[in-house]
Amino acid sequence: MPLLLIAGLATVLLAAALLATRRRATVGAGVGGTDVSAAMRPIVRRSTITRFAGFGIGLAAAAAILTAAPPNWLGLEAALAAPAFALCLLAGVLIGEITGTVPTGPDRAAPIEVRSVRSYLPRFMTGAVIVLGAVLAVLLTATSLMGSADDMSRAGRFLTLNCQDLTASTGPWPGVYYSLPIAASVLIGIAAAAPTLHAVTRRRRPASGDAVRAADDDARRASARAIVAACGVLVAAPLTGTGLYTGMAMTGNACATAAVTAFGWTALALGLTAFIASCWFAAMAVFPYRAAQR
Repeated sequence: MPLLLIAGLATVLLAAALLATRRRATVGAGVGGTDVSAAMRPIVRRSTITRFAGFGIGLAAAAAILTAAPPNWLGLEAALAAPAFALCLLAGVLIGEITGTVPTGPDRAAPIEVRSVRSYLPRFMTGAVIVLGAVLAVLLTATSLMGSADDMSRAGRFLTLNCQDLTASTGPWPGVYYSLPIAASVLIGIAAAAPTLHAVTRRRRPASGDAVRAADDDARRASARAIVAACGVLVAAPLTGTGLYTGMAMTGNACATAAVTAFGWTALALGLTAFIASCWFAAMAVFPYRAAQR
C-alpha cells in the first residue's frame, strides 16, 4: 500500500511537471520568443520529466528499503533510505542531461565559450551542504569513538558510561555499526553528483542567439540546483537521525555528566535543524525553477 500511494503521488507530480514545463519554456519570450520557446521546450520538458521520475523512483526505493529490510538490520535501513532517494534523483537529472537532442539544421558557427561548474552552482545552498557535511563528519567521528559493543558484540551500537559503582548503557547509538555505512553511502552519492554536474555544464547549446543562451543557462542552473539539493538531502537526512539518536542516548544515560548532557542537547538541536534542512532540500530538488524566482 505505501508503494501504491507513492506511485500515485509521483504520477500527480509528473502531470503537474508536464503542465509547468509549457509555461516555463515560454517565459522571457519577447522579440524572437517563438524561437526561444521552440529551442528550450524539449530541454526543459525532458529535464523536468526525468527529474520527477527520479524523485518518484527514489521515494519508492526508500520506502522499499524501509519496509523490506530484514529485522537483523537493526535500524540500518533508516540510514540507507535517504542515500537511495538522493541517488535516484541524481540519476534522473543525469539522464535528462545526457539524452539531450543535438542541434539540427544548417551548419553554423558557434561562439567559443568556457563554462565552469562553479558558475551554475547556487552559492547559499552549496555552502549549506558543505557546512552540514562537515558537521555530519565531525558528529559521526565522535560517536564512532565513543560507541561500545552491544550484548551481541556488534560494535558501536551502545553508549556505555561509568559513574562510581554503576555502568549504564543506552542505545541505539550511531557508532561504527551505523556510521560506516552512512559515510560510505554519502561519499558514493557525492561522487555521483560530480559527473552529473559536469554533464550539466558540458551539454551543447540547443541553438544560437543571446536569448536562447540566457534561457539555456537558466535551465542549467535549475539542474545544478536540483543536484545540490539532492546532495543536501543525502547529508541532512543522516544528520537528522544521527543527531536525534545521539541526543536521546546521551540525555537518557544514568551516568551522563553535565558535559555529556550538554552535548546531547546540542546533538538534539542539530538533528532538528537537519530535519528542517532536509525538508527544504527536498522541496528545492523537486522545484528548482521556483527557487530561482525567489
